[in-house]
Amino acid sequence: MEKILVTTDQSANSKSAIRFAIKLANQRKAELVILHVYNLLKPFKWTEKAFIHYTAQFCEKTTKELLAFIAEIYSGIQEPEINYQLVLVSNSDVVEGIRDYASKHDCAYICISTRGAGTIKKIFGTHTAKLISTSDVPVLCIPSTYRLKPLKHILYASDMTDYENELKRVVSFAKPLKATLAMMHISYPYEFAFDKELAEATLKKKAAYKVNLLMPERNITATLLEDIDKAIKSAKPSLLVLFTHQSRSMFEKLLFPSTAEAYSFYGRLPLLTFNKQEDH
Repeated sequence: MEKILVTTDQSANSKSAIRFAIKLANQRKAELVILHVYNLLKPFKWTEKAFIHYTAQFCEKTTKELLAFIAEIYSGIQEPEINYQLVLVSNSDVVEGIRDYASKHDCAYICISTRGAGTIKKIFGTHTAKLISTSDVPVLCIPSTYRLKPLKHILYASDMTDYENELKRVVSFAKPLKATLAMMHISYPYEFAFDKELAEATLKKKAAYKVNLLMPERNITATLLEDIDKAIKSAKPSLLVLFTHQSRSMFEKLLFPSTAEAYSFYGRLPLLTFNKQEDH
């Protein structure tokens, strides 16, 4: 059975990811794993036995708190209650703890909350940005202010370099949800112009799924982010899909230039990122 992993630090910000993961697990008939990464430092004067006892007490207390935290989230949503696995992992590096667990337990997706509008650090936080740039498992980033709703329309932004392989992975996410799917490519004036109907028929045949092709023109007087933002506002998707190279500096330079102001869709739109290098 497919596994969806969602992380929580028991903060209010993490509730949106848990709500989203519950709904997604229901829709995909997947197993839900709720993960909490913690780190305890052993006092120098403590014996190993004393520290093991303290750790056991800490985990018992934290488990009770997490169960109450999750129950509170369930009480606020209209979703069928599903069985989930609650896991506590000890690791001094939160991202490493999440990534290692997801990889070792064959999780299909990692779901994590983001912090809403603002600069890149405010939007994604250091944990989310690092997870996107290092995880082999696809990452779902859910804004902390996101209101739970059906995933009806998925927008896949493509640079067309490996769209056939990428599209298969996007379809595998969209199909169980019965969501409509659009593939968007920001085209430059010198690029070959596709015949839209012929291209969509080809995409449908290759992907075994209906795909709407969007080819908004690149405005060279605007940043690429501004063009993407404009296209997203027009398409009004439920979720945006991006494929990223696993270089944090490249990810930030391409998507979040330090001089650019925050774009509105990052504060409200769930984002699914796949690792480009995973397919090669």
